[in-house]
Amino acid sequence: MNTLKHKTRILLPVLLCIYAMFFSSSVFAIKSVSVYALFKGKAILLIDGNKQMLKAGETSEEGLTLVSSTTKRAVIKINGKEEVLGLDINPTTEAMSIGSANNVSIGETVTLSMGNSGFFHAQGEINGNAVTFLVDTGANSVAMSMSTARSLGIDYESGRKSISSTANGNVRTYIVTLEKVSVESIEVDNVVASIIQDPGPSEILLGMSFLSNLEMKRVGSTMELIQR
Repeated sequence: MNTLKHKTRILLPVLLCIYAMFFSSSVFAIKSVSVYALFKGKAILLIDGNKQMLKAGETSEEGLTLVSSTTKRAVIKINGKEEVLGLDINPTTEAMSIGSANNVSIGETVTLSMGNSGFFHAQGEINGNAVTFLVDTGANSVAMSMSTARSLGIDYESGRKSISSTANGNVRTYIVTLEKVSVESIEVDNVVASIIQDPGPSEILLGMSFLSNLEMKRVGSTMELIQR
């Protein structure tokens, strides 16, 4: 009986050591992590070159935890330490994706080319009126100035009053719903828009209230908007 207790006292620390080595080795085995695609509440990460989809709170087999994710950044935790990652793209070989991560058939596709300014512009319509959009994934919604809204016949004063924080300080804003917004052959109904006190944006921003309905892929100076 004493011999058995003695062996147990010897084996227990050894087993605990092996257990710790097994579960910690997966963390230290990760050599590189980068972002392939970002979504609200989930992300596709390149862990040592392998794509893995994680939802917020999930942990990969390698021991990496996705703490949180937006369309602009992901917070990950490795070995108890949190790191912030953004889209890390080699534009000649990798694609940036924002939007649906589901494998469904592809519908309408619009291809945009980057302008000399380094931004993407798109021709489209708001409630049947021709406009030019500036694609802006950092904007929560379609956004424009009050003067632009008036020229498009948008009755923004019947919308919900709000305050927005801008580079010029806090400004008055009206939140409205646009009946129809289109970019070439892609149409989305009932799109939320922010109408911002003048001077407001110099261009109409095509934000996430429209783009979140699509998949968005970028390779180099070309961007594809795909309606699924």
